[in-house]
Amino acid sequence: MVDAVGSQQQLHKILLSWDYFDLWRRCEEGGGVFEELKDVPKTFSSFKDYQSIMEPLLLEECCAQIMRGVEEGEVMSPHPAVVASHEHREDFLIVRLVLQAGITEVYTDNDLVLICKENPEAETQTVNTSLHALGFCEAHEGQQVLRIKFYLVPSGQACGARGVQRAKAMTAGLCTPSSCWWLLRLGNISTITREWTALQHAHLVPFMDILISAKARAAPASKHLDIPPGMRAAMERDCNPSQMSALQAGLDGTPVVLIQGPPGTGKTRTILNLLSVIMNSAHKASIAFSNMLATGREGSEAPASGLAALLPPSLEDRERLHAAQCPWLYGDVRSGKSTGNCRDEVTPYDPIPQGAGVHDDCFGLLRRVAPHRLGRNMGPKAHVLVCAPSNSALDEIVMRILRSGLMDKDGANFAPSLVRVGVRSHHSVAAVSLDNIVDSRLGAGEKGAKSAGGGSAGAAERDRMRVAILDEANIVCSTLSFAGSSVFYRLSRKFDVVVIDEAAQAVEPSTLVPMVMGCKQVYLVGDPVQLPATVIATRAVEKGYDCSLFKRLQTAGYPVKILDTQYRMHPEISAFPSQEFYQGRLLNGEGVEDETTQPWHSQPAFGPFAFYDIAGKESTPPGGASIMNKAEVHMVLVIYRELVHAYPQLRRSASVAVISPYKAQVKLLRDTFCTALGEEAARLVDINTIDGFQGREKDICIFSAVRSPAVIKKGGRRPGIGFVADERRINVGITRARCSLIVIGNIRALQVDGHWANLIHAAITRRCLYRPKPPYANWMADVLAGTVVGRVEPTAQEMSALEKSRARAARLAAELGAKAGEYAALDVMGDLEGQGGAV
Repeated sequence: MVDAVGSQQQLHKILLSWDYFDLWRRCEEGGGVFEELKDVPKTFSSFKDYQSIMEPLLLEECCAQIMRGVEEGEVMSPHPAVVASHEHREDFLIVRLVLQAGITEVYTDNDLVLICKENPEAETQTVNTSLHALGFCEAHEGQQVLRIKFYLVPSGQACGARGVQRAKAMTAGLCTPSSCWWLLRLGNISTITREWTALQHAHLVPFMDILISAKARAAPASKHLDIPPGMRAAMERDCNPSQMSALQAGLDGTPVVLIQGPPGTGKTRTILNLLSVIMNSAHKASIAFSNMLATGREGSEAPASGLAALLPPSLEDRERLHAAQCPWLYGDVRSGKSTGNCRDEVTPYDPIPQGAGVHDDCFGLLRRVAPHRLGRNMGPKAHVLVCAPSNSALDEIVMRILRSGLMDKDGANFAPSLVRVGVRSHHSVAAVSLDNIVDSRLGAGEKGAKSAGGGSAGAAERDRMRVAILDEANIVCSTLSFAGSSVFYRLSRKFDVVVIDEAAQAVEPSTLVPMVMGCKQVYLVGDPVQLPATVIATRAVEKGYDCSLFKRLQTAGYPVKILDTQYRMHPEISAFPSQEFYQGRLLNGEGVEDETTQPWHSQPAFGPFAFYDIAGKESTPPGGASIMNKAEVHMVLVIYRELVHAYPQLRRSASVAVISPYKAQVKLLRDTFCTALGEEAARLVDINTIDGFQGREKDICIFSAVRSPAVIKKGGRRPGIGFVADERRINVGITRARCSLIVIGNIRALQVDGHWANLIHAAITRRCLYRPKPPYANWMADVLAGTVVGRVEPTAQEMSALEKSRARAARLAAELGAKAGEYAALDVMGDLEGQGGAV
C-alpha cells in the first residue's frame, strides 16, 4: 500500500533541513546538494541500487529548480510577516504567519518558502544569514494567514554544528509571538513530491523487475487476449501493418510495451485504437469458441447455413462456452491448461449465435449486452489511465476522443465514459473535466436539497463524488504529475492499464507516478529521437537524468514496436530524417506525395526542400542569454512576402510556420513580422521555438538556425553550435512541415556538426542549395523572375571541408559509442541554461 503521507514527510525533512544560503554558494561554485552523483546505467542490479542512484538526482533537480526561480526572477518579492501562533507536531514546527491583506494570494499550497529575519533582497553583507530557514506552505487560513511547516530538529540539519546552531536560533525566534520576519516564495514542489513518493513505492509496481533489468518476460505460448473479429476487420482496413503490430503487442500479457512513433506516423490515432483494443479485447479461447458457435463449425469464419444456423446451442455447447468465457475458473478450454485471467476487468466478447432463443442465452453469456454485476458499470470493464507529461499533449488525446470516439467490439463508433482530471486543461475539454462533472451531478441534488430547505454540498461530499466518478469511468486522463494527487490514492478500483503518451519527454521518476496506482500493464508511447525531458540541473543531466525510461529500456535492448509509415511529409522532406535518425526505416504512406505536392513547388526556391546559406552574424540582446541573427530574420520575411504575393491563398490561411531554436530569435521574428505586415496579418504566421512546436505541423515551415561561425582561438577547442546540434531538436525542427521545408542557416557554422553536415550534403546532392546576396529582396525577385540562377554549386574547397566534417563526426560517433555531434555537449549545456530547454 502506498504511504503517500509518510513519503511526503520524509521528503520535507530532507528539503527543510537544507541551509539555503550555503546551498546557493555551492551551486554558484558548480556544486550542488551532493558531492558526487552516480551515472544512470542502462540496467540496475537491484531496486536498492535503483533508488540509491535516482534519489540524489531527483533532489539535485529540486535544488536546481529552486535556484533557477531566483536567478530568473520568477519568485515574488519578499513580504513582511508576523508570527501569530505556533505548535509542535511530531518533528515539525507549525507556525501561523500573518501577512498584509491580499498578499497570501501569491502563495499556494505545497510552495517551498524561505523565511529570514532580515530582508533577503538587501545587500548580502548586511543580511544575517544565520537566521533563516526553508518552510513548506501547508494551507491558507482566512484571508491573511498562512500555515507554514518547518523542520528544525537540531540533529537533522545540514552543515553540521553551524546547522544545529541555526536550527536552535530559528526555533526560538519562530516561537516568539508577534516576532517579525520576511517571507519569500521559492516555487511549488508538488511535482517533485509526487515523483519522490513514486520512487519510494516503485517496488510495488508488479513489473518493476522488468524496469530494473530491461529484460522482457517470456511471452506465453498462446495469447491471453485477442481483438474481436468485427473490430479487427475495421482496424485492418484503417491501419498499416506496423500499427496493427503495435496494437497487438500487449495482448499476450506483456506487462511493459514500448511503441515508438516517429513524426507523422499516426501516433495519436494509434493511441485511440489502442484504447479501443484495451477496453474490448477478450480471452482468445472465448472469441474462437464463440465464432465456432456462430459459424457452425470449428475454425470456420463463414456463416452457418441451413438448419444448423437455426438450431439453438446444445447443453454441451453452452457448457463449453461458459468455460471459454471464464478462463480464470476453467483455464484454456482448447488446450486444457490453466491460464488465469491476465486482466481481471476485461469483459469477454459474446456474440449471440444465430437462431438462439430467448431462453437459450446460457445464463446471459450469449447476450450482446454483458450481464450486469453489482457495483460495476455495464459495458467494457477495463479501467484505463491515460497520461502525458504536459496538459497540451494530454488534451490533444482527449479532444480526439471527444471528436471521433472509439471503436466497439463490432467495429462501430462509440463514446466511452471519459474524465479529464487536473488543472489548466484546454477549454475544449471542459465538458469532461472532473470538476464540471461533479458540479453537474451535485447541481441537481442541490436544487432538490434547497427546495427542501437543505444547504449546498460540502467539501466532503464533493470529494466523495470525485472518487466515485473516477471509479466509474472507463478512461481517466491526467498529466503524469497530477496522477500522483491524493484523489488517486483513494480509488477503490485500481487501474488495469496505464497508457503514457510522449513518454520519451518525461524523466523516469515522473513516469513511475501513475504506475504505482496498481496497474497490471503499461504502454509507453513516444519517440526518443524527438525532444527529451526538460531537466534544469546541469549536474543531473551530465549523469543521464534526462534520459527517459523509454530511452533507457530501448538502449538496453528491450523490444520496441516502431510505427514505420509516415503520412505527413512530402517524400523530399521525409527522406533525410528517415535516413539520419531512423536508419532508413521510415516509409512514405500511400498517396502522401500527391497530397503534399502544391502549386508553389513549380518554383524550386519554395520547396519541397530548400536550403538558404546566409552569411549572417549572431548576437545577444542586451541583458539576455539567448542569441539572434538579424540577417536570417530579414531573409525569412523576404521569403514569406514572395510566397504570399505569388500565392495569395497562403496569405489568408494560417498554413505557414517559422521555427527557431532560440527565444531571442523568435521574439525578433515576431516583432519584425508585426511591424512589416501589421498585427492582424502577422498573427496568421505561427512563429515559435522548436520546443513549442513539437506535436504540431504546418504546410510550410521556415527554419532559422541562427548560429554563425565562431573565431577559433589559437590552441583552443573547436567551437560547437550549442543545442542546435542536438539530434532531437534537429529532427523535430525539420519534420513539422507537410509540403515545404525551407532551412536558413550558415553552412560554415553548421557543418561542424555531423547531422547538419549530412543535411547540407543532402541539399547539395539534390541541387536545392541557395546562396542569397544582399539586398535579399532584390536577389529573391531576380531568382523568381529567372534572371539570376539561385541554386549554387559549392567550391571544391567547401566540399572538402564538408566531407572532413562528416568524416570527423562519423569517427567520433564510432569512438564514443554515441550519437554524432556529441563533442558539442558542453555548448549544449550552456545554451540550455540560457533557454530553459523549453518555450
